Amino acid sequence: MRINSQFKFQLFHFPVIAILLSVRIASAAPVPIDTSTLSRPVADETKYGLGFSVSVAQRPFVGVDQQNTSLPYIKFSYKDFYVEGLNIGYKFLDLEKTRFEALATPRFYEVKPSFAENGELDGIDETTPTYLAGLSLQHTETFTFTTQLLYDVIESDGYEFILSVSNNYKISKPLILAPAIGITYQDSKLVDHFYGVQANEVAAGRPEYQAGSSINTNVSLTVLWNATRHVQLLGQVKYEKLGDGITDSPIVDEDSIATAVLGMVYIF
Repeated sequence: MRINSQFKFQLFHFPVIAILLSVRIASAAPVPIDTSTLSRPVADETKYGLGFSVSVAQRPFVGVDQQNTSLPYIKFSYKDFYVEGLNIGYKFLDLEKTRFEALATPRFYEVKPSFAENGELDGIDETTPTYLAGLSLQHTETFTFTTQLLYDVIESDGYEFILSVSNNYKISKPLILAPAIGITYQDSKLVDHFYGVQANEVAAGRPEYQAGSSINTNVSLTVLWNATRHVQLLGQVKYEKLGDGITDSPIVDEDSIATAVLGMVYIF
């Protein structure tokens, strides 16, 4: 369950290391604004911007309520390479309706004993933020359909398979609303790493638990507002229903979580 690999960590080198270090100083698990499953226009020009996001998020662990914290938001594109928020991508195919790319995206599933207010997680091994990397295929007709297969390259050796449907509604020239619905399959390695209970973590009222796979569903609404030529405001609210592999864990006492994130980016 608690696996670290120096070799895997070196795969992403400085950009990923810097991002992960920037959030480790926080006492809470942040929530990034994720636009990886939303339709994005074809763009060849170089862009770069810098900003931040603040989040309010529920956590499913016992003794843990909501957590509030912040993250950097990076916007950069050069030819087929881009960074959007904390996602890192390389586009193999970027057409008007179809996009195929390699994608690395962060996950803040981590748990720390200090998260619990009254010691409910004492004795649990600390896990850390991780990055999932793999392939993303997106096709847009009336709606945008996204498929992602992502492998945990830092922590667990597990993987996620994501299916999502979204649409962009242009309310006005600078304002876009993007609702989405999705389903995520997480394999047993990934779930067990973050939600399992190993023999050395057993305590009164906390039996050993080897987690199985989990199927989670979610709905979200993302708002993009180009307030000025240089300033973009972003927001996202999300509700996620957790699968049995997670909710059956003795360190989990919620079957769903809700998050809200606001961000601002200055585009140079």
